[in-house]
Amino acid sequence: MRKQLTQVVLLFCSLAGSLAAAPIAISPQAGASDFPLAGPGGVADVVVDDADFKVVRIASDCLSEDINRVVGKKPRVLGSAQGVSENAVLIGTIGKSRLIDKLVKDRKLSVTEVAGKWESYVVATVTDPLPGVKRGLVIAGSDRRGTAYGAFSLSEAIGVSPWVWWADVAPAPRSTIAVKEQRTVQGPPSVKYRGIFINDEDFGLRPWAAKTLEPEKKNIGPKTYARVGELLLRLKANLLWPAMHEGTAAFFSDPANVGVADDYGIVVGSSHAEPMLYNNASEWTLPKDHWNYVTHADEVKAAWEKRVQGLGKYEYAYTLGIRGIHDSPMQGGGTMTERKERIERVFADQRELIARHVNPKVEQVPQVFVPYKEVLPYYQNGLKVPDDVTLVWVDDNFGYIRQLSTPEEQKRRGGAGVYYHHSYWGDPADYLWIGTSPLSLTWEEMHKAYENGARNYWVVNVGDIKPMEIGTEFFLKMAYDITAFDENAQPLFLKQWATREFGEADAVEVASIMDEYYRVNQQSKPEHLYLVKFSNNYGEIEARRQRLAGLVKRANALYEKLPAARKDPFFEMVLYQVRGTALAFDMNWSGDFNGAMKAYDQLQKETTTFNEKIAGGKWRYMMPSAPRNRPALRKPEEKNIQERAVAAAASGPEDKTSVAFEAEQPLRREEGKGTSWKVISGLGRSGDSIALLPTTVAPAGASLTYEFTTVKDGPGKVRVDCIPTFPLNRTVKLRYAAAIDGGSEQEVDLSAKVNGGEWATNVVSQITVGVSDHMIAKPGKHTLVLRPLDPGVVFDKVVVDLGDLKPSQLGPVVIIPNKRD
Repeated sequence: MRKQLTQVVLLFCSLAGSLAAAPIAISPQAGASDFPLAGPGGVADVVVDDADFKVVRIASDCLSEDINRVVGKKPRVLGSAQGVSENAVLIGTIGKSRLIDKLVKDRKLSVTEVAGKWESYVVATVTDPLPGVKRGLVIAGSDRRGTAYGAFSLSEAIGVSPWVWWADVAPAPRSTIAVKEQRTVQGPPSVKYRGIFINDEDFGLRPWAAKTLEPEKKNIGPKTYARVGELLLRLKANLLWPAMHEGTAAFFSDPANVGVADDYGIVVGSSHAEPMLYNNASEWTLPKDHWNYVTHADEVKAAWEKRVQGLGKYEYAYTLGIRGIHDSPMQGGGTMTERKERIERVFADQRELIARHVNPKVEQVPQVFVPYKEVLPYYQNGLKVPDDVTLVWVDDNFGYIRQLSTPEEQKRRGGAGVYYHHSYWGDPADYLWIGTSPLSLTWEEMHKAYENGARNYWVVNVGDIKPMEIGTEFFLKMAYDITAFDENAQPLFLKQWATREFGEADAVEVASIMDEYYRVNQQSKPEHLYLVKFSNNYGEIEARRQRLAGLVKRANALYEKLPAARKDPFFEMVLYQVRGTALAFDMNWSGDFNGAMKAYDQLQKETTTFNEKIAGGKWRYMMPSAPRNRPALRKPEEKNIQERAVAAAASGPEDKTSVAFEAEQPLRREEGKGTSWKVISGLGRSGDSIALLPTTVAPAGASLTYEFTTVKDGPGKVRVDCIPTFPLNRTVKLRYAAAIDGGSEQEVDLSAKVNGGEWATNVVSQITVGVSDHMIAKPGKHTLVLRPLDPGVVFDKVVVDLGDLKPSQLGPVVIIPNKRD
């Protein structure tokens, strides 16, 4: 088995080996060989071929507007070369644009590196590209999205954020822009299909769309999807799972939505609950118990057939399989064998429909199977999925991927992908409010997924899009270029993001604030504060309060000094979330009802500011203060505040016979064969964490050695806090071994902690605790050696205890409700 882990598997669908490139180089002044985009003499024209794809014209129009945002002069966008000025930006798709094809034919532009590739482009400065044009900046795409990505790359290079509309980020003004003489090649992306799932939209996006953006629709409609399409292109994404809750107009109920997605070149897919692009939550009008492939298969199949008729001309990704209405288990009952056979029959029927109505070569049509929640055991027990269908693995809804492909599964023609969560409605507790999923965890899990073959399809649940801007962009940047970030991804990305959004002068402080924001929320998400019991006597409550107060003070100070143009985006992406985190803590753990109510009232004011004042009321109805009115965010009750204060005060003094140290600070590291230890910045309840990478290689010979001193001997315990990851795949476990002073190793298997009540506790507290028993022979200095036995173990903190491990030393006490409250 370990030998298998070292195999290098070449995937049919892999887009590894991307043509990495530096960003388009911009200069404030044009040199003799540079391209003058804008200056005292005016702005260069933007030229496209009217025969090119619609998205090329859309991207070109956006580029023109972006240049106007920066220099205050809007370029003309021309549909042909007639009447072009002496400087022109030429944008087009290879094989579709006569302008580009002529440049290639005349040997003024080489496209050999990108022609025929997926979503690739070349940017090059060209002398005398057309009659009457002295200098040209050519953006040539291998396909329609490649061209659009090239145009938006120029927008970002001149200082326009992808969030220019969605977060009101105004670019810094310039009087002159020149593109340095260059030839930049980019693509193909690391992951083929990359996108977002708009979900649980009841509390933000739908009210905002229905009442603010497009009240004529009274729902989410084409105006919203046009804005989403532009955002996806700016983020170099290509996939959308549309909003799908009951009460939301189904995407396909409005032909205008279909047209918008096609115009923007967006691949439309659907969630695990919407087979064959069919939203049964709002489109199924028959009795709910008829959505049953045992008793009413003909009715279900007829609904699917009606959906796929006429879709062959569009670019869609079809989700296969069946579950219940909306997000519920499959109807029909039966044994495990009967359920598997039913799903296999569904696969066959769905693929027959695709072959008949979309493409007779069904294996050429993108199809995915998402083994979500109760569906995963069907697959684990032998469900046969067609080989060309992509297996889209799923996290546990809290950011920890439940299973990835084995080396054998990585040979599948359809390859694999991941459906990931940055927002979730469900047990053991929602997190729908603000973006608290650490970038460090996203990097660790998605990098691991890519290493193990999930390279065909990545989609992330982003709730209402706002205020998930940072996490959304980071996820999609990883999908576009997996090499962009290493284990220092969180601080590195935050610095890049902050520089672009708020300028070089304030970037370090903005990035530091958000890094601390993610770190503090790993101790407990705001929505989960009513489940976690903090202790007064151990100083936990006051320490967290002071930490949050310091964070708010820094964010407030920066907000006051920012120029007016940057205040709104700072409030939307930073300040509301920082203040909200602190206020939610005081609402739950102030120890004083009046203090809790004061925090609650202030949170309502902050939310009103977001909805009514920011960007002149543009986001009215977007931000809820308590989605679903969950306990941690609703109006405080005096009884609850008093009970928490009493419980915290009743905790006893800490046992001083224990010693704790950070796992990422060992005395020595032994690297394994083909592996090395990496400190993952920002991942962990107590700081950073450490993991052996890559996970594709067995951890043979790797170890961490720590030194500690005791004043007594006798039996002791070693508690190791780990990130609550799952075993890498179904052929391995999740084990480590611990030994003190060269004594016998004690094996700890974390695999058993990934289900049931322990899992719920782990994801709320964001740790998995392993405990092993040891004997300390004598007082004095000792060594502890930890050795991973399976790939994927991530160490956070270590406690050596010579007494009885008390609840406080086992991490926060978490109370999980028996049912949804």
